[in-house]
Amino acid sequence: MKEAVYPPAEHADSPVRSREWLAPGWAVMATAEDGTVASYVGVVVTDGLIDGTAVKVGGIGGVATHPEHRGQGLAADCIERAIGLMMDQGAHFALLVCDTRLIPYYAERGWRRFEGTTLVTQFGVDEAFTFNEVMVRDLAAAAPTKGTIDLLGPPW
Repeated sequence: MKEAVYPPAEHADSPVRSREWLAPGWAVMATAEDGTVASYVGVVVTDGLIDGTAVKVGGIGGVATHPEHRGQGLAADCIERAIGLMMDQGAHFALLVCDTRLIPYYAERGWRRFEGTTLVTQFGVDEAFTFNEVMVRDLAAAAPTKGTIDLLGPPW
């Protein structure tokens, strides 16, 4: 599915390849009638900081739906199941990073843009995350929309 969603010829020089990403702890998938994966969402729950206060951050990443199965709500369903998993794991709020063009899609599903600073680790060096847009969603607590979120590691 990865090659169908991200054709190698189109993404060979993508800057995504030069970034360090946190591996998901879980995956939520929807399968097609033939049993193949039709949609995928990676899920993480990790320790982080909001303005220096310890929190558990849930996250989704690697959201992908095979082109033959788009428009059926599969990714949205997987995201909602991922939200439930993060809540079960005690995450305070959810976070994702995405391309600017995907902001409306996620906003329709309850995500808000994070207008503060997001700190990440890239190959052992702490830095501000400016690569993609950061969005958040309430879980056990209200998600911050300003301030500083430190992911204490790579993004996902």
